[in-house]
This record gives sequence, structure tokens and C-alpha cells, in this order.
Amino acid sequence: MRIGTNVAAIVANNALQKSQNNLSTSIERLSSGYKINGSKDDAAGCAITEIQSMLTRLKELSVQAANDVNSDDEREAIQKEIEQINNEIDRISDQTEFNTQSLINGNLSRRVYSDLQGVNQLSVSDSYTAGVYGITVTEDARQAIAIGAGSITMSSTASITEEQAGAININGYKISISEGDTLDKVMGKIIDGVNITGGSAFTVKDLNNDTAANGTDYAGYVPTADYAGSTLVIMTNQYGSDQKMNITCDNAELADILGIPQAATQDGIYVEGSDVKAEIATGDDGKRIGFADSAILSTKGTVITVTDVNNKEFSMDVPGNAAGTVFDDSNNDGQSVAGAGTARTISQEVTDVGTMSIHVGANQDQVIVIDIPAITTYSLGTEHMNVMTQYTASRAISTVDEAINKTNKIRSRIGAYENRFDHTTNNLEVSSENLTKSLSTMIDTDMSEEMTTYTSETVLTQAATSILAQANERPSQVLQLLQ
Repeated sequence: MRIGTNVAAIVANNALQKSQNNLSTSIERLSSGYKINGSKDDAAGCAITEIQSMLTRLKELSVQAANDVNSDDEREAIQKEIEQINNEIDRISDQTEFNTQSLINGNLSRRVYSDLQGVNQLSVSDSYTAGVYGITVTEDARQAIAIGAGSITMSSTASITEEQAGAININGYKISISEGDTLDKVMGKIIDGVNITGGSAFTVKDLNNDTAANGTDYAGYVPTADYAGSTLVIMTNQYGSDQKMNITCDNAELADILGIPQAATQDGIYVEGSDVKAEIATGDDGKRIGFADSAILSTKGTVITVTDVNNKEFSMDVPGNAAGTVFDDSNNDGQSVAGAGTARTISQEVTDVGTMSIHVGANQDQVIVIDIPAITTYSLGTEHMNVMTQYTASRAISTVDEAINKTNKIRSRIGAYENRFDHTTNNLEVSSENLTKSLSTMIDTDMSEEMTTYTSETVLTQAATSILAQANERPSQVLQLLQ
């Protein structure tokens, strides 16, 4: 019989602790009615649950706004709630972390560095290896930009007359300019209106300035509060061919004093943006830098995506001034055109082909790689949701549906990671128990065998002691005989 390390007790204790923990979790879930009751249960999952709830609310608001029974004021109230929800989504994305590691803001993505500041690495497939990849930007992405045909002639001290009063429509949203409005009030209404419809309103000092020179986010345009004598510019916040703008003005005198092109008083001004133009860079040897010959480059907005065989993707978001493109209104028709720019080759260095590696074994390369995409209003596409018209509200419904599907896929991925960790934990516990048992076999005492040896050696020791005592008495007995 071997009595060593009590492996059975260890196994039983581990099972007891696991059962007690599961019991506590079950009681908490039964009490609350929720599977996830805190970040300790699922840090990223808990955050995604909240984001999913807010996306559901965005869907409700979009459906509500899509009904034409709503007034402009009601749609504006809905729009403000949407903006607050988007702000909260971004806050959760930024602040969700574990052990100082951000979980859902994209920081767990692949380690990629660019030689151009402002480049945002979106994704790199696992199939891509560490190295340098080159993409040449030939023309910057453009917003949908409408430029005034002339300067604003209304002085800062003047007011709108009865003859000048009217309305400006931007993407279906009506901006009413009333009699008695000052220039500041008129510009305030325009700026508020275009911001609601997803655009921005600025005045322009110099159309020849580009982004690199003036440091703004909008190529060619410098914001100023000095409206009189400046040029009115209306542009979308986002870049790309999907960005469109329709501007009409129902009063020719109003259009004239604000510098709005006369086309707006007739058929309206229709402007749209353009996607960034790029190509895969080549070295002095004429070969592509980093990418295989089978790779295909595509663009959408400011995003450049290179797709290789087996669905390998390399995606990046470039700033609006990568190629230094200048936009102007040389035709004086209210629509900007791209001027000359200098092609710019961007080098993207992949320094780590993994994402986050969790070591789960005693041997080399026993790891689980975690990749959680960014969950932000930008990545979900809800950043600039606009529900101020029936058309834009209908588009918003589709946008929210896509965002919900994306978060569901990410949630499923996180669940798969959790299942892998659970299985790994169970396997490690079994391995630990087996190792303990093996070690016990090698180093623990066989009690039955050792007790037999102990008893035998005790008897032999006692017998030897008795014999020794008897042997020591022999000399004294001999001396007694001689006396």
C-alpha cells in the first residue's frame, strides 16, 4: 500500500471548488436574470452587450425618423439623441480594458507602423508576414464640396430684408432665412443645418491652400468667423464617392448676397466626393514592394484595400493630404475640382505578424492568438448617421443593421475564444493532476514496504543489542571463575 501525496483529495478539492464557483455564478444569474453581470464575467462581452443595446436603440430611432409624419423639430430631436448614443459608444470603446490593455478600440490589432503620420492601419490578414509593404497615393480622397460663386456681400451690421428672405435646402433639410436675420444669425443657421445633414460649413480665405499648409482637415479651406467678404463653402464630413450633396435656394436675391451659385436657384447644385486613388508601389527593380503579383488594390473613401489570393487583405486609411492634392473652383460653378498634387509612396512596416498571444502551455509556441476588431462608431459606420430626411433615415436603418451584424460576429468570435480558454483550463488541470500523480509515484514512500523494513530492522537492532550485551558480560564471568 502506497500512502504519499493525496492525489484523490487534490482532484476532489479542485472539483469542489469548480462546483462552488459555478453554483455562485448560477445563483447570481438566476437572481439578476442576466448571463453577464459584470466585467469580471466577460470584460469585452459586457461592453459589447451595452453597445448592442445602443445599436438597437439607434435602429428604433432610425425607423421612427423614416416616417414622414415627423416635423423637422422632431427629426432634429431624434438626431441629437443619435449623436449622444454615438458618443457613448465611443466612450465605451475607449475605456473598456483589462490589465491596462484596451480590448475593443482596435489596439489589439496587428502591429503595423507607417512612415506617414496619420495613417490608420485597419487590418492585416494572418497570411501576411512581417515586412515592408508599399502603396503609392496618386490623388487624395475628396469630400462632396460646394463652393460659393462669389464673396458674401452682406455686411455684418445689415439684416435680411423681406425681399431677401427665403429658404436654402441641403440634402432635403430646409434652412429658413427670415426677415431681420443678421449675417451672424444667417451663417449660424447654415452651419447648424449642414451639420445636421452630415456636412460642415466654412468660409474661405484662400482656395489655393492645401491641407499640408494650413493644418486643417479639409484640403484647400481655412475656417474663419469673418463672414463678410469671404466665400461660403459647404462640404461633407466624410470623404469618398458615396458622399453626395444637393443644394437649392428658392430666392435669387438671397443666393446673390450669400455668394451661392445661381444654379442653386434653378436646377440645384449636385456635388459628390471622390475616392482616394492609389496603386501598389514598385521598387527600383520594378517589382512590387511587399505585395505579390496577384494582389489587387481597391479604394473606397479614404480606405485602401489590397486583396491577394486566398482572401488575404491589407487595409489602411490614409489622411486627406497624402498626395497634397489641391481643390479649387476654377469653373466658378460651385463644384470643386482636383488640382495638381504629388504622388506619395507610403511604406507600411508589419513588425508583428501576430495580434495578442496568450501562452497556455509549458512548451514553446503553445499559444492562443486573440484578434478583436475595433468597435467604434467609425468602424461600425454610425459616426455620421443622418436622419433629418426620410431618405437619409432609410439609409440609416441599413447602416445600423450592418453595425448590429458586425457586433454579432465579433461577439461570436469572443465567445469562441472563451470556449478555447475553458477547454485549455480544463486540460491544464487534468495535466497538473497527472503530473502530481506521476511525481508522487516517483518520490513518495511506499508505506507498507517501508513499515516492513522498519519492523525487520527494529527486531534485528534489538537482537544485536542483546547479543552485544551478552558478549560484554563474558569477560566478567571469566574473572569470577579465576577468583
